[in-house]
Amino acid sequence: MTSDVEVLEFAGTQIETKFAGEDLWRLAKRVDCTVKTRDGVLKFTMRPGFPTNMRSGSHAIDFIIPKFNDNNLYNLAILVHDFNYTKNRHGENYLSRLLSDQLLREMIRISGTLNALKRALMYRTLRLFGNSAYESKNTGEYAGAENFMEFGWSHK
Repeated sequence: MTSDVEVLEFAGTQIETKFAGEDLWRLAKRVDCTVKTRDGVLKFTMRPGFPTNMRSGSHAIDFIIPKFNDNNLYNLAILVHDFNYTKNRHGENYLSRLLSDQLLREMIRISGTLNALKRALMYRTLRLFGNSAYESKNTGEYAGAENFMEFGWSHK
């Protein structure tokens, strides 16, 4: 993919979660998300049990950048970003941190949920503070997360 991703469209199944502890949910059913970009198609699959915090950070910013809302496309964008920050079975991430953050920004744009200022704030915050989450291993509540995820990519 090129250095600046452009999402043309994306769609996926409705997200259903079960509360699993403070700021942690697990998927109650399989979620598939297909993202069409100008360079190809990305396919994300998360099976029941996949852990997510739906957005790191304090609840104090929920009014700016919510963890969940009624827009499933927004929720899918957040979930796919969690997927991209989770290590796979080889102990690596499927996408680079930069591409993961750009993909989130683009998917949020397509969802129509956050205005340009809030998207820019979210993106800059991720670029400044997201590295520790991206580099962390699947431990604690995230242990075994790699067993609940699949990724596919096809070029145009």
